[in-house]
Amino acid sequence: MTERNVENKLYVGVNYHPHDWPASRWETDILLMREAGFTTVRLGHLCWDCFEPENGRFTFVWFDGVMDLFAQAGIGVVLDLSVHPAPVWVHRECPGCTLYGKSGTPAPAVRRYMEDVLDPDYQRYALRFAHTLAKRYASHPALFAFGLCNEQGAGYLNHSPWAKARFQAWLKEKYHSVDMLNAAWATQRWSRRVNAFDEIELPENEVEKGSPEAWMDMRRFFSDGIAQFLRKLKETVEAAAPGIPHTSNHYSGHDGLGFDYLKYRHDFVDYPGMGFYPDYAVNEKTHYALTVLQERRAEFDKPLWCIEFISGLNGQYAGPKGSLRMLAFLSILYGAQMILGWTWRTMLHGEEQFFYGLLDHAGMPTPAFEEYREIARDCRKLSAYGFPRRVSPQIAVAFQQENQWIGQYHPHQFRQPYSAAIICAQRALFEENRDYNMVHLGDMEKEYKLLIVPDCAILTEGAAREIRYFVEAGGHVWMTGYSAMLKEDIGAFDSPRPGMLDDVFGLRVAGFTRAGDLDEGGYPLPSGTTIQGKNSQVTVDIQYREHLVLTTASSLAVFPDGSCAVAVNGYGKGKAWYLAPEANADLLRWLLEETKDILGLYPQPVFPAGIQGRIIGENRLFVLNTTNQPITVPLPTLCEGALSGTKYENEIFLTPYDGELLLFTVAEGESFLQFWRP
Repeated sequence: MTERNVENKLYVGVNYHPHDWPASRWETDILLMREAGFTTVRLGHLCWDCFEPENGRFTFVWFDGVMDLFAQAGIGVVLDLSVHPAPVWVHRECPGCTLYGKSGTPAPAVRRYMEDVLDPDYQRYALRFAHTLAKRYASHPALFAFGLCNEQGAGYLNHSPWAKARFQAWLKEKYHSVDMLNAAWATQRWSRRVNAFDEIELPENEVEKGSPEAWMDMRRFFSDGIAQFLRKLKETVEAAAPGIPHTSNHYSGHDGLGFDYLKYRHDFVDYPGMGFYPDYAVNEKTHYALTVLQERRAEFDKPLWCIEFISGLNGQYAGPKGSLRMLAFLSILYGAQMILGWTWRTMLHGEEQFFYGLLDHAGMPTPAFEEYREIARDCRKLSAYGFPRRVSPQIAVAFQQENQWIGQYHPHQFRQPYSAAIICAQRALFEENRDYNMVHLGDMEKEYKLLIVPDCAILTEGAAREIRYFVEAGGHVWMTGYSAMLKEDIGAFDSPRPGMLDDVFGLRVAGFTRAGDLDEGGYPLPSGTTIQGKNSQVTVDIQYREHLVLTTASSLAVFPDGSCAVAVNGYGKGKAWYLAPEANADLLRWLLEETKDILGLYPQPVFPAGIQGRIIGENRLFVLNTTNQPITVPLPTLCEGALSGTKYENEIFLTPYDGELLLFTVAEGESFLQFWRP
């Protein structure tokens, strides 16, 4: 591949594992990929020891042949730097990378991702391998880009003596003195005071967790280490192969380990990437996958690469016909540029033995293969009409990784998981066909009209300052219940909530009620609650609501008992809205309708339920049926389908999961939007 301007087309392909198959099969597979119209393939992941079977002994000749075959086929290679998982010999050479369980017992690497990537000896071998691999193939004609390893962030917290020593050093650098650490961790509670850094244990064992302050510092320690390793990996690749693009499908949101991606995104990201694994239908799992996509895309001006994309599921041979194509279109509407199916051929061995791919165990095409052929064909056509799509939304949704961690520590308080709160915002904006960016509070980079802050329990001084300035300058902020409870040190605010922002929102939170608990009047809070606004009402299923005492704010909507459900306060040139319930998709969607004249968001067509629609450049509209039922979409004027070549006048009939790019015919200087009939 000699092309280096990678932003002007869409790429479709697959993940391929040549080390799993005999060399006699490679040409057959590559011919099938070429016949399917694939432009791109991902190679090299999960097989470090195929390149370096022993310490310092490299074997690249076999892979040279693979790269040459793809170059001859005209298929570009995303070459993954497969330093995760580590080979068995690395564990033997680096005892510090071996995981220890919570009891302090060694846990041999019997499965993938069982190494501590923070270990400096492991990193020395990993970076040596990455440099050697990148340098060897930097000028190969098949090379398209590099991948910074596979699923960094997946794995386990390590409780080894080496990890403990590194944690102690990290704490010493952060707090400087034991007195400062004791104050930050509130060690006077239950006699947990320490007298030296080397007395500190990792604050979790097989019996219990330590204090929330100490436990959160442990999560931050591992997060910092993973991010720093990814930065080193990026620097290694860029030094060995300057000018070559790179990406990564890291696993920052992994519950067991993970790291704070948005905090460190600029340290290692070139093209944002991910593994996209929704369900075959638009449900909670799919909405979660879309929130991950939005987090990875963040505020980057580059498109996103799905270097892994659903082709099959574990234990499910194929999805409904057309569903993979629908999901591909959906990801493209959200700003994706690359779709690489996981995986090419269903594996004969290993933990993903029944995770079905484009070919079955016998190497024969599955229904997914035919759909990927269609996806490749459609993407060739879409590339001529403004794809990959550049997204410039007016709405931002705040995502703070540490809220996920504090929810794990305090599940009795934060009973709605933080990921569910983010999904609520995603669902509301999805159903309203509104684009948004995921942002990291404290360092937003772009301008927005609306900032949604769902269930943001931890509020740093930087985040509070940014929200204050945003509203003061004329922006609108929506903050939900559960928010601004804790300071950055994980101590609760000793000032009125929302902490540091009670004057911006013009109120204080004076307690809360949960479904099933008794409120102050002695009545249980029903899960189906009607909230009455000035113009309409909405019934929401909520499990938690806060009691708001208004100071300068006014009530926009009330609960059946007359108490405030949504408050709004003018501050500077903007407005701050506080929602008493936890994040709720129906409430957020209703509020979008109630406040549309105030927010000043751009006008857009109104579509039937189940239709996703996005304006693509001048007088172009993409419509997508995300359901398993046919839907008719009314049209305002003449248009033609770029994918089908069909002409439409008053409507388009979309079969289940079908999509079309509509090219409208209007007079010069006019827009199809002015003729739209909702």
